[in-house]
Amino acid sequence: MQIADVIVAAGPVTKSILKISSNEDGTMSVVTERNHYVLYAVGSRIVLETMIDAPISDARERVLTALLAYNALWQDTGMIRMALTGTRATAAVTMIADVVIDQDFTAEYVAALIEDLDAKAQIWREIIANGADDGADLHRNQHVVRV
Repeated sequence: MQIADVIVAAGPVTKSILKISSNEDGTMSVVTERNHYVLYAVGSRIVLETMIDAPISDARERVLTALLAYNALWQDTGMIRMALTGTRATAAVTMIADVVIDQDFTAEYVAALIEDLDAKAQIWREIIANGADDGADLHRNQHVVRV
């Protein structure tokens, strides 16, 4: 079964996925109620990314510190990384999931992955909206779910 076939088959497995489509550039789009993911197939991996939010200007340093601290927890977060994309004027926080395609790569796995990513994206929206506080939100809300 092709990667695209597995992704498409994930749609009916969960109510979270509203739409899956192929893009002209070879990527795929996965749309949920809260997020739009761009999916890249790269060798034996897929990479999903979604824009979370733009950091609040007066809390920019705290937000960036929280992003870096989260990335340092790579052993706990599994395949999730946070990034800042765009220029300083147009910067946005992007969540990136890097997934190895192996024998566990099924429609059910992809559906669970999308549900997990949606939950993590919502947590990050709250962290950013709160200006990343003192970092306590990062540890209090850390959901480390590996699918």
